[in-house]
Amino acid sequence: MQGSSRSEQSGRARGGIAVVTDSSASLPVDPATGQSTDELACGRVVVLPLPVDIAERTYDEIGPELDQALTMALAMGTPVRTSRPSPGRVGEAFASLAAAGYEGIVAVHLSSRLSGTVDAAELAAGEAELPVITVDSRQTGYSLGHAVLDAAGCAAGGGSLEEVAAAARRTAGRAESLFVVPHLDQLRRGGRINAAASLIGNLLSVKPLLGIDDGAVSVRERPHSLQRALDRLLERATTAIGGEQRSRVVVHSCGNRAQGEEFAQRLQEGLSVDVPVVELPPVLAAHLGLGALGVCISPPAV
Repeated sequence: MQGSSRSEQSGRARGGIAVVTDSSASLPVDPATGQSTDELACGRVVVLPLPVDIAERTYDEIGPELDQALTMALAMGTPVRTSRPSPGRVGEAFASLAAAGYEGIVAVHLSSRLSGTVDAAELAAGEAELPVITVDSRQTGYSLGHAVLDAAGCAAGGGSLEEVAAAARRTAGRAESLFVVPHLDQLRRGGRINAAASLIGNLLSVKPLLGIDDGAVSVRERPHSLQRALDRLLERATTAIGGEQRSRVVVHSCGNRAQGEEFAQRLQEGLSVDVPVVELPPVLAAHLGLGALGVCISPPAV
C-alpha cells in the first residue's frame, strides 16, 4: 500500500479496527495513500484496486489513465477483462495496517458470485499478523460502499471486530442494486450473465433492467425501449425506497453523466435527501458498458 507513513501515523492515533474494501465500492480514493477520502470513512478505510486488463495491458491502479483507456476500449469494442487482486497484494495492505497499530481488520468486498476478491482476502487473512474478518457483501457499487462506510463508522465509535463486521452485513443485506444497460454483451463476455439471456436480449432488441439477487446479476425485466427501461428503473427504485425517506440513494452512470443527473432529479422528487451521481468505477464499467445507469439504495445510517 503506497503512502504507508501517513496511514501509520493516523492508525497509531486511532487504534481499533480498520476496514478494507475494493474499488467496486465506488468510494473516492486518495491515490497516494489508498485510503478513501469520503468524510464518513473516518480515515479507516483502505480501498484495494481491482485489476482491469485492456488488450495486452493490466491496469492495477485507480486513476485517469485507466479511465481514459477504458472509455476508449468500450467505445471501440476492445476486449476488457477484470480480475481479483492477488492474495499477496491484499496481504501487503493487511501488514501495513498491522504496522500502523490497528488491532483488527474487517475486509468487506463485492459479491463472491461476481469476483474472487473475497477468496483472496480470506487467503491473506490466514497469514495476517492481526485478526481479520472477511465479509462477502453479496453486493457491489455504492450498495457495497454504504456497507463499508457503516462499518467504518462503527469502528470509529469503538466497535469490536465482530460488531464492525455485523454493521457491514446489516447494511449490505438490506440494500438494493438496480441497473439498466444498453445491451448484455459486456456482461456475457465477462461471464457475469449466461449466454442464453444475452442472446434473447439482443434478439429482442431490449434494454435490460438488471438487479443483484443473492449476490448474482439477474435480468429483472426486458423493456423494449431505453425510455421504458428508465421509467421502470425509476418505479422499482421508488418502490424499494418505500416510506423510508431517509434511505441513502446513489445513481451510477457510465459515460452518460447528464442522463444520470436528469434521472437523479426525477428520483429525488419527494425524497428528503439528495441523490448524488457517481461514475461507475472501472471494474464495474468494464462489465456494464458505456451508457449504463444504476441505482443503489441502502437503509438509513444507524
